[in-house]
Amino acid sequence: MAGSRLLQPGSFGFEIPTGKVQPNDLKVVETVDDAGRSVVARSYVKVGENYVIMLPNGKLVDRFASQVSASDQEFKSTPQRTLAQEIRDNELAKFAKVKSERSKHYVYLYNTSESFKEATRRILESMFNGVKAYAGNMGIETHNPEVPLVVIMFRTQAEFQAYREMPRGVVAYYDMVSNHIVLCEESPLADIRPDLAQGQLLSTIAHEGAHQILHNIGVQKRLSMWPMWLSEGLAEFFAPTSFGKRNRWKGAGDINDLRMFELESFMQTRYLEGFDGRTISEAVSAARLDSTGYATAW
Repeated sequence: MAGSRLLQPGSFGFEIPTGKVQPNDLKVVETVDDAGRSVVARSYVKVGENYVIMLPNGKLVDRFASQVSASDQEFKSTPQRTLAQEIRDNELAKFAKVKSERSKHYVYLYNTSESFKEATRRILESMFNGVKAYAGNMGIETHNPEVPLVVIMFRTQAEFQAYREMPRGVVAYYDMVSNHIVLCEESPLADIRPDLAQGQLLSTIAHEGAHQILHNIGVQKRLSMWPMWLSEGLAEFFAPTSFGKRNRWKGAGDINDLRMFELESFMQTRYLEGFDGRTISEAVSAARLDSTGYATAW
């Protein structure tokens, strides 16, 4: 039952207390956004007597029960043009020459090269329809995103880290709270193995794109805590790419070339040592996955 599960809001940066997930007695609510403006929002989950709310811009915020009231108005997402301008003004004001583009489902904000932006857009646009169709063919009920999907792209590692500090080596992530993908064009491998850097970067774009799509079409729910191997393995399953003259998304369930290469190399080493099943056990029980863990989860 829903009321038997606990949600720890603090692990997502929220301030409401830990509590049981309750039946959501409110659907659409009136509250205020982060700027103190009155907005019509959607109640995302009830935690104890309090709420996690989805604002019209797609961001999840916590609200105490006294800060929300039922509304009979229709929830409407922030228009794409308005959303792009708000993000540029509020989140990206310190970054120079940020451009924006829009498509049916996506808002792109970037100061990268045009080629990187185009590769990212080509992969994500083809992925969206492909992932949604694949899930539907498997009998999984899906829906269109309620809010625009935001993709933020930085040219350099310094800009990427200035936006939000991340562990060394991370060049992309999907944030379930903001619902944004954040990418970095500059790769630490570019000067050493440009071919490998390109392949890993395209694969990472598709991987984070898969996370965002799955969390917005009803396959996964934002804030849900799936086992690491399952959540990351699912993203890898939906994210195989090919690179070279035809940088593209290959299709759901196709061979993930980078992960296959890594598994083959790893298995040759383990074969010499004597393979005993530890690889799968370690991947399934891991709280965090290394590169081999991602390949195993795939």
